[in-house]
Amino acid sequence: MDSTSELVTPSDQPSYVLHPNHKAQENRAILLLLFFSFLMISLPFGAYFGAQLVLSKFGVNGFTNVVWSVSAAVLTVNLIIAGYIYMAFKEQEYNDDGTPIEDKPKSE
Repeated sequence: MDSTSELVTPSDQPSYVLHPNHKAQENRAILLLLFFSFLMISLPFGAYFGAQLVLSKFGVNGFTNVVWSVSAAVLTVNLIIAGYIYMAFKEQEYNDDGTPIEDKPKSE
């Protein structure tokens, strides 16, 4: 067999290049994921130690202090997750052509 007959020209290869709107949507999704990941790492620690400090100033110590501090950290994690879900639902959707999908008006 001739080796040149097996070569694939660039025009024969499928195009996997995304539409620019799709690329922007992917970049935004990755940046939001990184942002919320940073929040998930930093804010619960801040909530835990902040609550521990505030409660100890009011004389709450021991097991009660730990329980309320952990509760503050867990509440913070849940709020961050709720914020991420809200942003995901609010995100603009695009069709296969890369044009934004508009919400259809409700028919009465």
